[in-house]
Amino acid sequence: MFKMTVTDAIKLHDNLITIGGTCENKQDFTNLLVDNDGNIYQAHIPFDKTLVYDEVGIIIGITGKYEAEPFFGKTLTSTN
Repeated sequence: MFKMTVTDAIKLHDNLITIGGTCENKQDFTNLLVDNDGNIYQAHIPFDKTLVYDEVGIIIGITGKYEAEPFFGKTLTSTN
């Protein structure tokens, strides 16, 4: 199961934030992620191809009207 801990977050515009952090099982990434409170987020990897291969780090876009600050320290996992 994909799992990440958010260490960086920035609001890009009204409907998109970008988060980054360490992850486990990157190959199991899904477009729906859930946090410890049961909130589900629509997520995507913002590039067609990974620019630098890194098994333990990831950058993800989260679509929706969110603020970046509350994501710091969150753990997100795949919904499957």
